[in-house]
Parts: sequence; C-alpha cells; structure tokens
Amino acid sequence: MRDSCFFRRFGLFAAVLASATAAGASGVGTEVSPLEPATSGGLQALDRALVRLSNHHRLLVVAAHPDDEDTALLTWVARGLGGEAAYLSLSRGDGGQNLIGPELGVGLGLLRSRELLAARRIDGARQYFTRAFDFGYTRSLEETWARWPREVLLEDAVRVVRRFKPQVLVAVFPPTAAAGHGQHQASAVVAEEVFELAADAAAFPHLGPPWKIESFFRAAWWNPDAASLELPLGRLEPFSGRSILQLALASRSQHRCQDMGVLQPMGDADSRLIWVGGQHPDPEDVFAGIDTELTAIADLLPEDEGGLRLALRADLERVAALAAATRRQLDPADPATAAEPLLEIVRRLRDGVDRLPVTGSVLNVRDLLEEKLDIAQEAAANAAQVLVDVVTDRQTVVAGEQIELRSIFWNAGPLAVAAPGIEILSDDGWQLLSSEAAPPSRSRFATRVDDERVLTVEVPPGAPPTLPYFLSLPLVGDLYDWGGAAAEVLGEPFEPPPVSLRFRFDLAGVDIELTREVVQRVRDQAYGEVRRPLRVVPKLEVAVDKDLIVWPISSRDRHSLRVEIRSNAAHPVTARLEVEVPDGWPPVPSLPVEVPPRSGEVAGRRTVDVDLISPEPLPPGRYPVFLAAVDEADERFDRSIRLVDYEHIRPTPMPIPARVEIAADHIRLPASRRLGYVRGASDRMPELLREIGLPVELLSADELEVGELAVYEAIVIGPRAYETDPSLAAANQRLLDYVRGGGLLVVQYQQYQFAGGGYAPFPLDIARPHDRVTDETAAVRLLEPEHPVFQSPNRLELSDWDDWVQERGLYFAGTWDDAYQPLLAMADPGGEELRGSLLVASLGEGHYVYTGLAFFRQLPAGVTGAYRLFANLLALGEER
Repeated sequence: MRDSCFFRRFGLFAAVLASATAAGASGVGTEVSPLEPATSGGLQALDRALVRLSNHHRLLVVAAHPDDEDTALLTWVARGLGGEAAYLSLSRGDGGQNLIGPELGVGLGLLRSRELLAARRIDGARQYFTRAFDFGYTRSLEETWARWPREVLLEDAVRVVRRFKPQVLVAVFPPTAAAGHGQHQASAVVAEEVFELAADAAAFPHLGPPWKIESFFRAAWWNPDAASLELPLGRLEPFSGRSILQLALASRSQHRCQDMGVLQPMGDADSRLIWVGGQHPDPEDVFAGIDTELTAIADLLPEDEGGLRLALRADLERVAALAAATRRQLDPADPATAAEPLLEIVRRLRDGVDRLPVTGSVLNVRDLLEEKLDIAQEAAANAAQVLVDVVTDRQTVVAGEQIELRSIFWNAGPLAVAAPGIEILSDDGWQLLSSEAAPPSRSRFATRVDDERVLTVEVPPGAPPTLPYFLSLPLVGDLYDWGGAAAEVLGEPFEPPPVSLRFRFDLAGVDIELTREVVQRVRDQAYGEVRRPLRVVPKLEVAVDKDLIVWPISSRDRHSLRVEIRSNAAHPVTARLEVEVPDGWPPVPSLPVEVPPRSGEVAGRRTVDVDLISPEPLPPGRYPVFLAAVDEADERFDRSIRLVDYEHIRPTPMPIPARVEIAADHIRLPASRRLGYVRGASDRMPELLREIGLPVELLSADELEVGELAVYEAIVIGPRAYETDPSLAAANQRLLDYVRGGGLLVVQYQQYQFAGGGYAPFPLDIARPHDRVTDETAAVRLLEPEHPVFQSPNRLELSDWDDWVQERGLYFAGTWDDAYQPLLAMADPGGEELRGSLLVASLGEGHYVYTGLAFFRQLPAGVTGAYRLFANLLALGEER
C-alpha cells in the first residue's frame, strides 16, 4: 500500500485515526442501486433531490490514485451543501497492493475503481478517471511524464472538466517534491494547467464547448499555515445522524484493499484549503464570489440569447423557490404532498431544455438543465410513490440468444398514472421481440401491481461480451487504450450496462421517464433477495491453470498445462483446441473437444491436458504460448472471463487471455525436503515456488501454534503476513525458537506494525516514510560478494538484476542492530544509497532474514534472477 497522506490532512485526529478499525457504511448511501431490492429511494433521496434542485454548487477534486481523494471535502459539498461534487483520479491504483485478495495490476485497478464507487455512494459525489495505468511508486515527476504522456492526461482531464462543469477545482497535492510521489506531483501539475486549458476554446476543441473554472485551491495538509479557509466538518447530517467527518470516514473505509478502514470519531474538525487562483475566498466558504443560485445556469447563456436567458432565468427562479418551499414543508408521513410541486419543476425544466438550441456554448446550459431534469423526474416519482423495476432470472447470456425479462410498474400513491410505455436501451442493439402480461403471482405473499409484463428480448448475434470499456484493447505502455469506446463513456468509471429499460408514463398530466438497468434477481435461502448484474458472456471460454511457467533448464524437458474449455451455450459445442508454441518448439497438434452445455448458470466444462516439450538445447529467454478454442463456424475464443467480486463492491468482469509465458533460465534449487510458508497479502509465491520444484507447504494457524516446526529446512513469511494472519504474531516466539534450534526464517517485507511489535529477534526499525527503491532498473551493489546468498546454489551475476518490474523493493529496514549483516546497497537516481533491503542475522544455530525486495512482484512476473536469488536465500545454512 502506498503511504496515504490522509492522516496528515486531518491534523488533530491523526492519533485517533492511526489506531483505526474498519467502519461500516451500511445504510448511509442515498442513491438508488440496481443491485438492491426495488425502492423509490425514500425520504432521504427525496430530501436530497430537493436540495439539488434549489442550488448550483459544483466542485471537482483532482489527485492521482484511489485513496488520495479528500472525502471530507466531497462529503461537505454533496451531503452538506446538497451540491454536486466529483473526484478525478488520474489512475485506477493498478500499481498498488491488495490486503483482501489476490488481484494485482489490472485486476487491482478494477477492484479499486469499484471501491471508489462504493465510497461515492456514501459521500454522494461522482467519480472520473483518465486513461493512466498506475505503474507504481516513483519519486520522479520526470519518470511519470515519460510513462504518462502529459498531453494525454491533460486531454482526459479537460474532457472531465467540460463534462462535469465545476465552478471550483481542488488539487489534493502541490506541484513540487513535497507531494512525495511523482504521480501525486503530476496530478497537481495537471490540475494547474487544466484550470486555464478547460476555458480555452482552442484547446481540445473536439471535447465540446469550453468551460471556465472560477476558483482553484489546493489541499493544505502539506502546509497548514498557508491555509486560506477552513471548512467545518462537525455538522450533523440529519438522515444518518452522523457528522460530515464521520460520513467522510465511512466513505474512506470502502478502500478495503488498501487497509483504509478508519474510526468515525465524534467532535468538531475542519478541512483546510489554500487559495491558488480565481475568485478570492472567504475564510469559511470555498464558493465565495461565485453565483451558486440555480438561476446562475441561465446566466451562462451567451449575450445574444438575451430573451432566452430571461425566460430561462424566470423558470429557474421558480424551480428553486418550489424546491426550497417543498423541502421546508416535506411531510414524512405523506411525501405525496411533494409530488405536485415536483411535477411543476419537471414541466419547467423540460420546457427550458426544449427551448435551447443544440449548438455551441449553449450545450453547457443544456447539459446542466438535463441533469436537473433527471433529478426532478426521479424525485417526482419518489414523492408520488411510483416504483419501476426490471429483472430476469439469468445472470449471463450469450450473443444470439433470447432472454425473458420482467418489467414491473407499481403506483403505490394517490395520483393518477397511465400505464407505461417501455423502450429497450442498449448500445449493442438488443431487440424487444414480444411483450405480454405476466401471469399472476403464486408466491405466499401474492402482490398486485399496476403493470407487470414478460418481455422477450434478443441479444444480437454480434454482441460483444460485457467488459470494462478500457479493457477491450491491450494497454499501450502505461495507458489504457480507449480506442473504439463511445465518446460519452471516456473518463467514466465503467460503461453503461448492456441493456436497460426506459419507462415512459403520464403522472398527473406530466410525462415522466425513468430508466432502470436489467439485473438478475434470485432468492437465496439464507439472504433472501439477491441481485447481480446481467452480462453478456462468450459462447466459449478458455482458461489455463497457470499464466507463467518458470522453466529451470537443467531440471526438465516438458511441462503439462491443464486447459479448461467452458461453454456458456445452451447446447453442446464441438470445438478444437489450438496451441501456438514458439518458433523452434515441437508443435502441439490440435485437440478435438466436445463441451457440454451450460446447466442453469453453471458453464459446461471440458478439461484437456497439454504437454509442452522444450527444444534441445533450450536457451534462456522468454517464450509465449497462445491457446484458443475454435468452434465449427471457425469462431475463435482465446480468453476467459473472471469476476472481481467482493461483498462491498459490484461484481466486475475481467478478461484473462489464454496465454502462458515461459521464462527459461539456469535455476538450481536448494536441497530442501520441506519448506513452510505463511501466506501474506496478494501472495502467489507458494504456488510459484512449487512450480519450480520446491516442496512448499502452507502453514495453518494450528501448525504455527502447536506443530513441529523443526521438520522444515526453512520457513518463509509472506509480505504483510503479520497484518493479515493474526496467528503469526502469537506464534512469533515459537518461530524465533525454531531459528535458534537451527532453522532458517525468511521474512518478506512488513509494515510498521511489524517493526513496532518487536517481532524481529534484534532491534529493527522502518523509517517514516519508509525506505524504498522505486526504479526497477536501479544499480545494485553487493556489499559482501562472496556471501553464500550470492554464491550457492546459483552464482549470481549482474544480469540477475535485469528485467525487474515496477520497483526493487519497499519497506526496507531503516535502522538495525549490529547483529544484522546488510548484503545489498541500491539507490533511486539522485537518491541516497540504501542498505536495508536484505539483512541476515545469525540467531542461535540458525539464520534470520528480513528482506524488502519485491519478490511478490518479481516471481509472478517471471523474473528469473529473483527466483535464483530466492533459491539462494532458502539454501542459507544448508551446510548444516
């Protein structure tokens, strides 16, 4: 996990928050979710809509990663003022670490993107991204610009500004080395330039009409004395009964994979900002000098639209007055009293939209009005107690199939409502084939609704699988390739659902449109109603049991792959499995396979074993192998789809190519009979070590507590395992006794809890911020070249430090007792040489190793030099 600046931003609460535990966020959100049972949103959503219809506050926060956002500021605007707030994260956090699961890289980016959306559901803000792929921690702004082209990020940020249209822009970081992370610094530079560029009609004209940001601020966490204003966070939000700060911390706690769970303390607090440019601030108002009345939208019309501006201004003045008065008079026992004024608001906003030309700078006004119109229509239906829903019993569907949907329309209120018209919304061309009244319910509690229909819908034969739009094409360097995606989704967290229904109906004489995503609805015997997104899946999927083979040249001449062909089709499929091996390798003949049909939501499966035989001789190098299933129509399927799925996020599909990378090298293994391993966070190393022939056994809590540890030649502790495995701390003394008796304990990088807990046998501390080498190409110097770690069983060479990925390492020891021997020295360009990446100490008859080298990244990437070094670490003391 990157060091977060979050705790420093909240000053006096740092001590409280540092000992934080995860905060639940249940029940604090205000938005209607398609993955919850059907609801109007209730009184809380109605109240918030009325506030949003009576003001014009818009603020955008810009930073580099998930967890960088100022959740307090977002909550203050969205939940406190009832305005519109948004967070632009340059990246999706793909280069970080994962405390709760195995995802790294692209998968971690999906998880963190969804966690940002879970956070936004609590703080009420919106979320945007650029196409930057997080390549990992860097101290250098120059490296950041080399890997994230500046012009690309500026284009993406201008796109977001012109779409969201903020009055106030806030950069979380300064554009200097004080930002720490080079990507943090880049986000500040982007914000600074976008403040001017977004209003420049000559800059990126294809992104729509220019938009002028009126005020620009920076967060003051890094320089509190320079703060221009302080925003109070102690005010209670009436529906949740929590303060703005508490809601912000509940939002932050959704970043679970980053160890961001925090307490929600009571009491006053403030958020501080530094004014940079634009309207000069009031010490307590970030919107000072900005017209935040709803009528300000009309004033955005050009001068030559004077008559239109006056008419629209009058309408908006009436809308704001109606919304404010309705909110004051809102009756929790009879919310339908709010329906009539909301219907008038809908009429006036729709008239305003219809009068506006679809051209030039008027588009900015039109966009803002359409946004308010959508809010008003949802609020009017909410107040009138009209609910709509559309469900299916399917979670997946294959292109070319037909599927039944059930649309439900219920008027639970007193106003007259006409039966709805229904329209299919799909970018992929789904077609409505038929619609008929649904049969009466036979459930124990038979319900009566105004209109319930069974719709037969066809998925077009060419409909693509449902995948994140930014994963449709391979990455280009450290950028997601957005080519082929619709312009309106670029910068959004994800694409629209594959199919939705639009309900059109007359509500007391006013036309209302509501849109709902089609979702699977099923009954779970334990949980009751469960909903999941409907998605299109390929007819066939090809999954390989491994994506990497590290091939010790001297130990084997063949390797077996287990390949699973899955069918999502409703009928058996005949196909052939094709394996493309590297040039010069013995070919693998095509294998015919018969794949059974799916059963319910469970894919049909057929497993095939494929033997790869290496050429003789096999030079060291990288060798890709590609696999695909080809059906009778010669359609080729070369990937599987995996869901990134946790209880706090929406399940998200991730494509996995049917590709295996072979990394061949001279790797000699220690003469070990049994190796113990305690798995850490996002830790695939046990399986990878087994793959090269090491006898690795995972150690359970019981084995750590009472097992016979002396049977293991070495025990390895995975990265951050002292955080993720509570049994490890309790067993620490047994592990040290194991070393004293002649064992070898290799501890991979841990965080501050490890150093503070005194788990090492001799004093060892980690600096704050921690020592690390972020340049994966940084030169490495051997402090003791003849030490056994560099000699046996593999004699290490300079080439063993080539091709490392993302970083050399992190959480190096900062200070240590003389009992430890440092073995390596390395430094980032222009940085101080660090010696804490690999420490070895003798303890009794055995050896203790602490290493911050990023083996957890290098082994999954097939870096053979890292395998050779790790094998040598496991051989320490082997002469005994």
